[in-house]
Amino acid sequence: MTQRNTNAEPDPYHGYRDTFDRIAPLDVLAMLRVLWHGKWLVLCALVLTTGIAGYYAFRMAEPQYTAVATTQLGGADDATSGIAAALNSNETALNTAAALVTSDPVLTRVVTALDLLADPEFNRYLVPTKPFSPNTLRTRMRHWLAGTTEQPPDEAAVFDKTIQNLRRALTVTRQADTYILHITAQSRDADKAVTLANTTAALYLSHVEATQRQKQAATEVLLQARVNDLRTELAQHDRQAAAIIASAQIQGDIALDALTAQVLAADQDLSEARNALRLLEVAPDRGSARNTAEIAQLHQKINEIAALKDRRSAQLSLQSEGHAALQQIAFQTEATRLVYQSFLAQLQENRMQQGLGTAVDLRITPATEGTYAGPQKMLLLTVATVLGTILGIMAVTIRHITRKGFIDARSLRDTTGLPVLAQFPHRALRPFDKGAHALAARPQTGLSQAGRRLHTALALTPQGSTAKVILSTSSTAGEGKTHHALLLARTLGMSGKRVVLVGADTSDPLLRSLLGAGPFHAAQQGWASGEQATHCASLGADVLAIPEMTDHHAPLLSDALTLRLQSLRQHYDHIIIDAPPVLAAPEALLFARQSDAIIYAVRWSKTPRDMVQRGLEALEDIGHPATGFVLSRINLRKMRQWSNDPCLPALHAAQTL
Repeated sequence: MTQRNTNAEPDPYHGYRDTFDRIAPLDVLAMLRVLWHGKWLVLCALVLTTGIAGYYAFRMAEPQYTAVATTQLGGADDATSGIAAALNSNETALNTAAALVTSDPVLTRVVTALDLLADPEFNRYLVPTKPFSPNTLRTRMRHWLAGTTEQPPDEAAVFDKTIQNLRRALTVTRQADTYILHITAQSRDADKAVTLANTTAALYLSHVEATQRQKQAATEVLLQARVNDLRTELAQHDRQAAAIIASAQIQGDIALDALTAQVLAADQDLSEARNALRLLEVAPDRGSARNTAEIAQLHQKINEIAALKDRRSAQLSLQSEGHAALQQIAFQTEATRLVYQSFLAQLQENRMQQGLGTAVDLRITPATEGTYAGPQKMLLLTVATVLGTILGIMAVTIRHITRKGFIDARSLRDTTGLPVLAQFPHRALRPFDKGAHALAARPQTGLSQAGRRLHTALALTPQGSTAKVILSTSSTAGEGKTHHALLLARTLGMSGKRVVLVGADTSDPLLRSLLGAGPFHAAQQGWASGEQATHCASLGADVLAIPEMTDHHAPLLSDALTLRLQSLRQHYDHIIIDAPPVLAAPEALLFARQSDAIIYAVRWSKTPRDMVQRGLEALEDIGHPATGFVLSRINLRKMRQWSNDPCLPALHAAQTL
């Protein structure tokens, strides 16, 4: 015996596992069945999309051809050319050069060279506009919204529009890490595409070279002017230096050193003379004639030495200033000469570049043949096929999802939990359209078989086996409840039972059309006065009809209805009541409370599910739930297509609805 481990940890999800919503498995076969039954809708969508794509590809779209011309901007082998000098390996500069191919100056020259203003492919104003074309309607709508009127374009507008159309026909790509540009032109004509590509490439390089030559010419003028200015400035510095030398009598460095030595010697002599003068002035024999004479002699010598020193100092100062000015001019001259040499070298390089430009023809690999570019007909058809299939599948799926009603007995039973007593196709109820002649048919007709089938299915239910008052109702009008009541009354009447049919739905004209105006009026009088019911021989039963609720008739009361039905129970074996719809008239609930069995009619694929549920809830609220359903007005072909019930074909083979 296995012992239970009581020390095991409790399951935290115990008691909650059964409350989790289980995900229903994906029924792939049902999905495929739905798609197979909707194959004609998918095929229609497929034919529509492929037809539109084929008409566009083979009839509307004009063929397009492309041609590619290759141009070289310059490179390692031509690094000194005019264009290469303007470009470098910078990615931005190369991309900018590629964008210049479709610039207005280049395209203007192309339009002029090829006279594209006279070409309807690029000048759309030459083509007469259709009054209901998309472009015309869009233009009219734009002017209508803006409150303006359309004005004919001027020459400038036509030229600008032609350039825009040409720009859309050109595509420029640059090969990575190279100076190679691929210019692709697209046109309706192969030869025109070749001409456009070659002309655009040639005029682009011509425009770039012309622009470069203009820049070089302007650069040469500036450099030449600057060189001339510097040459004049150098000459002026030379003249200034010569003038300084001439005016200041500039001597050499030796003479300047000698002059400096003379100034120093004079200064030393002056100091010695002054010292000697001070000694004489304090000598013991001062005031004597000799002393006085020597002092006077020293004063004179000091004056002479001071005068000599001043002259030598003035000469030295003049020479120094002259040398400083001369040295400053020399510095300026050297700096000017360096700038002059730099500009002169640039001028020479610019002149050299002007003579080394490569010919335009050597930079172009012309386009030789136009190739077909579109439309890609097979690609369009393939995309249209895929798109049509997807749209068809979406349409089938949406139709299947948005279907509100019940499409087979299994879905009706699974949703409500009640049995389906019978299923009537539309053609089985079609004889009722004949009016009074519908009930004069032989017993072996389809109408009689349908009635017997309903009676048999009802008798097999617990309530229907002993039911004496049988009610036929529905959620809304037009679902076949009156047909079911007539079929059941006719079947029971033909079997020898005493049957009375009570027409309680005053808004349904079917009973009037079957009985005729006179018998129907007599049936109404029989209910109102409590007299004997009107017998209908073709139906095999008596008929009573409740008159319309007007001022001349008393309202239908519950007590009166109970007494009347009790009286009918004593005289008849079965009472079949054709009640009004449950959701349309509350009187249906009064009859339902007096009924032993309730047959609920549901129209195939039409009656919404929520309305059926509401009708059943109303019956359950009064304590008399429905006994079973009758699925009526079935389209057999669509039912086989839409239903997911795998047993449906076998049921159809075993039993003809």
